[in-house]
Amino acid sequence: MQVITSDKIGLLKYVQCRPKSSISEQTLQPDLRRTINHVTWSGGYGGYEESQITLCRKNGLVESFAFPYDEPNPNISDTCLLSFLTCNNCVYTRMLNHHHSVIYPDLLDKEKERHTNYAEFMPLYTSENVKNGVYESYLQNDRLLLTVSNGGHVHVLNWDCNNERSKYHLSKEDEVKHKDDATKKMQLYFKNYKDQVLQCIEFKQIDEKNNHNNFIIKKNEYANVSVEDICTDYHFDNMLSEEAICQSYILSNPIDAACVNEILTNRLAIGGYKNSLKVFDLFTGSYIWKSKNIGTTLLNLNCESLIKSVSFLNDINVNILSAATYDHKIVLYDMRCQAKPVYVYDHYKRGNVSRNKFSCFDHNYSESDLVFTCISSSSHVGREEKVAKGEQPSQEGEVDDANEQGGTRNGETDEKTEEHKTEKKRRANSLAPQPHYAEEELHVKFNALQMKANNFKMYEKLQQQKRGENEATGVNSNGGTQEERDANPSLSNNQNESNCSNYFIKKLASKDSQIIFISDNYGNVYKFEVVTGNKLLQYIYVTKCAQEKVTCEEEKKTDPSFLLKNRQSLYEFYKEYQRNNKTHMRNDLPVMWAKDNFDQFLILFLKKFKIHNGAISSLSLHRGGNFLCSVSYDRFLSILNLKMKKVVKRVHVGHILTSCLFRSLPIDESEQGEKNGYGPKASKRQKVLHQEGEESEDEPSSECESWQDSSNESNEGVSKRGKRRRGADDQDGSESDDADEEEEDDYDDEYNDNDEDEEYEEEDEDDEDDEEDEDDEEENEDRDDDDDDDDDGE
Repeated sequence: MQVITSDKIGLLKYVQCRPKSSISEQTLQPDLRRTINHVTWSGGYGGYEESQITLCRKNGLVESFAFPYDEPNPNISDTCLLSFLTCNNCVYTRMLNHHHSVIYPDLLDKEKERHTNYAEFMPLYTSENVKNGVYESYLQNDRLLLTVSNGGHVHVLNWDCNNERSKYHLSKEDEVKHKDDATKKMQLYFKNYKDQVLQCIEFKQIDEKNNHNNFIIKKNEYANVSVEDICTDYHFDNMLSEEAICQSYILSNPIDAACVNEILTNRLAIGGYKNSLKVFDLFTGSYIWKSKNIGTTLLNLNCESLIKSVSFLNDINVNILSAATYDHKIVLYDMRCQAKPVYVYDHYKRGNVSRNKFSCFDHNYSESDLVFTCISSSSHVGREEKVAKGEQPSQEGEVDDANEQGGTRNGETDEKTEEHKTEKKRRANSLAPQPHYAEEELHVKFNALQMKANNFKMYEKLQQQKRGENEATGVNSNGGTQEERDANPSLSNNQNESNCSNYFIKKLASKDSQIIFISDNYGNVYKFEVVTGNKLLQYIYVTKCAQEKVTCEEEKKTDPSFLLKNRQSLYEFYKEYQRNNKTHMRNDLPVMWAKDNFDQFLILFLKKFKIHNGAISSLSLHRGGNFLCSVSYDRFLSILNLKMKKVVKRVHVGHILTSCLFRSLPIDESEQGEKNGYGPKASKRQKVLHQEGEESEDEPSSECESWQDSSNESNEGVSKRGKRRRGADDQDGSESDDADEEEEDDYDDEYNDNDEDEEYEEEDEDDEDDEEDEDDEEENEDRDDDDDDDDDGE
């Protein structure tokens, strides 16, 4: 397991989580003014590759560093590939992936007939509505980077690190004039860069109160920015040129939360403290949806939108958003039906709130400083990992070939080399066909060549529309062919390199529920399930039968036709049921309800994990979906196994951590369990199987090795072995469950109880044996005493 972390002193670290973890850090000058707020992958075509890392800093700098992940011992480079300076505190950055033309037609036709306002949030992009956006730049350039600042400044940049034309350089006269004085040359470079590039950027300030999204052109936004104090020597001749700045906007502020939809990369969701949630379309340069405030409570008190983090729920629908707030709420929005929330979950402290809403309780829970810091959910876009023909690198970053060469140089060949090759073959056979998702779970596969061909066709179509408009208005357009020539070479020159990687998009908008993970400022991670559709109808039906004391029929519960037939009556019961649970004593919000016969929603709290001793600053879910990485202000990095429901790795990194990135390499869970030494404890049933000879110890089954199966075994299999190690490791495997906030599966509880009973029986048998031994010793002592008394009597 390999993780990229950033810290408060402005440095990146590469952490390899092994039995003896290794941490490699950048050797740049640490500075608290250069705190890193966010990191993202930005390598290769469209930013899909993990060969480059782009970060944004508190002082406004945006920088990229190379990460040669295919080397034996990769380290994050100290050489900045490209940099740019935003107006103020940059809080978010993301590469705009290039699969929009593949997925958008399917989504456009899916629900087109159902919604009357469909064109508002799923528009057709024509030459008329893309004048203020970046749609043309998106079709022509395959590396667009988005940056979002706290003050509302948004940039879309052509982030081509290998093209010298995209970098700003001094004029030849200034180069010759100051060739002997490097300090003056650098000062002149930063001064000219501010005057000639930054101060000339035209920002389009979007009017959020106007439905037509009118804008005002603004300049001189960098008047109070001191470039010389922020930039250092490695930024010389490395800053982005004016031609590479595609568009710049000023949106509503402050922006504390920002997120780009992973599927529809043109959608930017923003929100903040007392800044309601909005979705901005980068292709048209306008808002496509704006939310309203949550509203007033039952005591007629205004409830502000205090948004801390935001995410799209693509498993359910690309138009569903979830927002975590500063006042421990989770707010769901549906762009298709209304601007108000469709559901609000308020995480009360259970110790202060009784089940009876009219009983006494501590009313200060509403003034709690609990903050939901960030949201994490499953990923839908990825790259197919290709296995090399010659060698199979280990999933933990260990390169087998390097080990072999080291052994050969030391003269240790024969047995060790043969064992090493056998182990490498076994692992290669088991890991070669191991994708992140099964074939039937994928929506579409594509490569860079297909994307470039599709984008070129879309660009030609757009140019034809422009020519038709110009001919209708009598304007002679001669620039179209030249633009086509500019776009065509990028298609032909990169054909060879585009054949190396294939990408995929997982099925989306096909489920009735989605799992999300949310962290807080007390070191906890919460697991929630967002439920809608037939799954919610099943839940309502079971609840209704329980309240009316009627037997729940299993056939009706699992029959979709029965649920759809009684959908309206079940929703009416659900609405009344929610209304009855609201009270003025808790200052509750009124029932949030989706109108116009849309699906309703419910957020179920599943589990709470106590992981850190400080506020969690970032979450990163592995693309396989089984491991969750969290970093905290307590300077620890923790990896949670979601199947085992345990922390399987803790690494002390040394500085206050601000964000993390999980590498998407497939993780061999069984091999990890054996290496770290906290594999599952074999049950009696498995021991019997081994005794019968069904499976030998040399070829252990996947059931015995898998961490998945260990979740059903005794918890001591991890807690006993997962103790703290020397150095940076801390594998204490501490149980992250709180007794009053447990909602486990019945199956797991029964299974764990049975295993615990078995352990208790074994302990009782040992105690009985010890007692018998003690009784025998006492009897022998009594006999010796009697013999001594007889001797004395004689």
